[in-house]
Amino acid sequence: SMTFKAPDRVKYPSLDLSYAAGRTGGTMTAALNAANEQANELFRGGKIGYLDIFKVIEGTMEAHRADLKAEPRLDDILHVDAWATT
Repeated sequence: SMTFKAPDRVKYPSLDLSYAAGRTGGTMTAALNAANEQANELFRGGKIGYLDIFKVIEGTMEAHRADLKAEPRLDDILHVDAWATT
């Protein structure tokens, strides 16, 4: 049998961002995903530190709130993806 522990939200703060994006819905999940991809690319390239990944994702999600689409179409999702990775 498997036993699961509650996630350590202090150690993994981006987990709360993921939950928040899921609760918000719409294009926020696309913003989160694209920001995560971009932040990880910056980290692997040595442009930001590991702990900065959270800050990049959080900042992108905050910036996206004004443009959030609750019921997005595919072109809305693609637009957010492109925006968040630039």
